[in-house]
Amino acid sequence: MLRVIGTQPPNLIPNLQLAGVCPHCALGTRFNRATIPIPNLRQDNPSDVIVGYACDICSKPVAIQWKVSKFDNGGQPIVFQPEMILRVREPFEFTHVPDTVKKEIEEGLNCLSLNAYNGFAALCRRTIQAACTALGAEGTTKVQAQIKEMAELTGLDEETKSIATEIMLAGHDGSHPHLPDVNIDRAVVLLSLLRDLAYQLFTRPGNIKESAKLRKTAIDSTR
Repeated sequence: MLRVIGTQPPNLIPNLQLAGVCPHCALGTRFNRATIPIPNLRQDNPSDVIVGYACDICSKPVAIQWKVSKFDNGGQPIVFQPEMILRVREPFEFTHVPDTVKKEIEEGLNCLSLNAYNGFAALCRRTIQAACTALGAEGTTKVQAQIKEMAELTGLDEETKSIATEIMLAGHDGSHPHLPDVNIDRAVVLLSLLRDLAYQLFTRPGNIKESAKLRKTAIDSTR
């Protein structure tokens, strides 16, 4: 996922600083601009320009495509909406996450890698429904009812229940065109909430059970 730091587009390319997950080393970092568009682009009137950057960590090249808004008096492109040519999918911890839930998250991460933020949010809503079903809540079109039942079945604390509700509400926005769009800033927060929820619902309890099982095995082997 790309983010523009500091000065925001539309603006001249040298004024814009990018950060994101490197498609080579898979680490979050800044990207340093290594090239500039060829001069006199205005005469060709391109709708997009591609600029070369380098990862600040591994130094490998990262090609970024910018949409052109217009040209300044010197013929330099004023750009917006950067997209990475070589896509990268955000990392996610799937330990002990059921396959039915993992499937929804992976599809959502694919949307996110394409900057399809509304699609990502809608898949997050589906993830909530899949998680509720996996934990024993009845399947229903009313996600809020599923969250409530899941909380009652699992003894979910209020903070985690609130996380699930916030994800559901963002997914509701992403699913309906008459509601506010999910932009990159909302998507970043939404991804963080989804990671927290998956950890609290599946990874943490699974790790505790696995630890208890390994301890029992160790005790039994000494007898």
